[in-house]
Amino acid sequence: MTAELSKDAVTVWLEHFCVEVIAAEFRLNELDSATGDGEHGSNLSQGAAAVRALLREREFGDVQEQLSTVAMALVNSVGGASGALYGAFFLRLSDVGEGRDALDLARLADGLGSALAGIRELGGSAPGDKTMVDAIHPAVTTLQSPDTQARGLVEALDCAATAAEEGRDATAGMVARMGRGSYLGDRSRGHVDAGATSMALLFRCLHAGAEATA
Repeated sequence: MTAELSKDAVTVWLEHFCVEVIAAEFRLNELDSATGDGEHGSNLSQGAAAVRALLREREFGDVQEQLSTVAMALVNSVGGASGALYGAFFLRLSDVGEGRDALDLARLADGLGSALAGIRELGGSAPGDKTMVDAIHPAVTTLQSPDTQARGLVEALDCAATAAEEGRDATAGMVARMGRGSYLGDRSRGHVDAGATSMALLFRCLHAGAEATA
């Protein structure tokens, strides 16, 4: 049973996410065009390319340095609100990695909870607003539950990723209350949110990274 997410596992997670985001660029743009500016996939793909280059060029002293460097790369390379939001996610998550080469499940859950709080503070969004929060919130809630905490790391992250995917799917029935989509009113209903889709992908890739290095 894998007990910790190592720096190597974090690298695998991020590499996998970058590959998947680039592959999903058109689909993410398509989803975003229904309620936003249609550039979520293109913007994230730029960030993914920057992060992949960074992971290949740099060595990191601890998990905090690893994740905070990724955060700044995303802020500097991703256009629109997505860069700031993903940057806040990784920057807040990085705090639990100070002086550590790996994160146990409890520490990872705390870090992801802080990441969720950072995104909510920056974007002003809440569950039900049809944003990426609707994927992150159920994932974090699941990961922090005692039942999930009693499982091994890989199984717990699988549960969290499934919760994120269910949250993503639920955005199709929501009316957007944030961003450009909020101007559409009821017309925003029936579309899956692009930000929730990319965030659910991030959690699924986190599970894959832990599983691949178990």
